[in-house]
Amino acid sequence: MDTSSHSQDDRLVAEGFHAAIHEAVGKLPRIGWGETFRFKCHKGLSCWTQCCRNPGLFLTPYDVLRLKKKLNIKSAEFLEKHTATVLDPQLGLPVTRLLMNKDGACPFVSAEGCSVYADRPTSCRIYPLGQAASSGVEGKPGEHIFFKVEEDYCKGWGETSVWKLEDWVLDQGAAEYNVHNEILVKLAFHPAMGEPGAIDERKLGMIHMALFDLDTFRKFIFETTFLKKFAVDDETLAKIRDNDEDLLRFAVRWLEFSVLGSPTMEPKSL
Repeated sequence: MDTSSHSQDDRLVAEGFHAAIHEAVGKLPRIGWGETFRFKCHKGLSCWTQCCRNPGLFLTPYDVLRLKKKLNIKSAEFLEKHTATVLDPQLGLPVTRLLMNKDGACPFVSAEGCSVYADRPTSCRIYPLGQAASSGVEGKPGEHIFFKVEEDYCKGWGETSVWKLEDWVLDQGAAEYNVHNEILVKLAFHPAMGEPGAIDERKLGMIHMALFDLDTFRKFIFETTFLKKFAVDDETLAKIRDNDEDLLRFAVRWLEFSVLGSPTMEPKSL
């Protein structure tokens, strides 16, 4: 996992904010399916774009995929210009934070609003709510946990529009994002992630490349000896050569095999 392109201050800020987020989530009021809240964001509010100044905005792999495609740049360039990466000690996985401008604002926001709105990150979509994932206990399945982020400056909470939680998630396009974001949950809650020393620095670098730097991961598959070592059917090869979403799903298969030791890949006989 390479964070050498960013300053030590960037990395410390990211670590500090992520720790603060973990602590704060448990204190926020939860909201469940079928429950309602009042909210509307629009340009006429005095707080317009104030929420676009979040130094603790972490990106999922699918967020990075969508943003780099929107900007028409390679994933490595996007990561270099716009992110800092640190290890989340609770997840045991590298996490990637969007870097704000020097004035504290998101690099993609203007007075008119978000310039990448159709491809905005998961956290921006779900706001003014937040969400987390639980792993499940005693045989119960994991679940998404939603909570209200009622910040003092936000005037949207005083508007009259009423939303059910599930309607808000669908309206904002967050449901589609969450389907793809499940891959991170799947890895984070894998039993092997809890074993002391199971994930060393080399494996963390592999995780970061496969999940966040998809263009480099594609080269790893097609421009190294990868396909001489592993059997991959022609249909899958055609999909991952041209489709980033399919490549991201394949990345999880590869990480489950290479990092967690699951039999998700078929090595070729030597």
